[in-house]
Amino acid sequence: MSDHTTEAVHDADHEHGSGEERKGFTFDDMRLAVGDRLQIECSASTGVRRAFVRVVGYVDGVSVLVTTPVAGGRRVDLVESDQVIVRVFSRQSAFAFRASVLRACRLPFDYVHLSFPTVIQGSMIRKATRVRSRIPVQLGAPGADAAEPGTLLNLSATGALIHARAALGEAGSVVRLRFVVDLHEVESELDIAAEVRNVQQEPDADGEGIEYHYGVDFHELDPNDRMKIKSLVY
Repeated sequence: MSDHTTEAVHDADHEHGSGEERKGFTFDDMRLAVGDRLQIECSASTGVRRAFVRVVGYVDGVSVLVTTPVAGGRRVDLVESDQVIVRVFSRQSAFAFRASVLRACRLPFDYVHLSFPTVIQGSMIRKATRVRSRIPVQLGAPGADAAEPGTLLNLSATGALIHARAALGEAGSVVRLRFVVDLHEVESELDIAAEVRNVQQEPDADGEGIEYHYGVDFHELDPNDRMKIKSLVY
């Protein structure tokens, strides 16, 4: 395992919480699905440190296909043999592996073939299981009437990952979440506070604006709300 890959996992631990003991993982452990969002560290020659891509697909043992990375509204031009570090955040683990660019393609759309990972390192980063979701949420400052729309992309008993197109604040800020959950065919509205733990931003799909991903921890949940969220997750 190279120093760069180990450093990548340490970065993941720092940004998303304390990691537990690291060990080797298999490709299946990452549970990658089409459309999953990955962080990629490009070679110095590109002038871009980190960018984001989406999984297009993979051929086991041959190649991982991802969208061409975009940073600052422009395409990052990778060329064959470029070395990259890929980071994956999945459920309760962070993963990292090195790969080389096998081919950069332009048709029928911009995408990249990466070498299939042979060594994958990871660490546990969350104590609470998270489940994928697509729950609409209204986001705003505590006590404010105005709210911005967003989506809960995943949810746990203690926090969530939120996608939004509005800047909600830096790490440490408190935001208000209002959303509806369906439990056993009964709708319940939740209005809870959450603390922003980390913020990531990237150009939107059109390259014309910015979209944000917020990792939040729920703040002082009352017992009734805690029960509803746990019921939804488990």
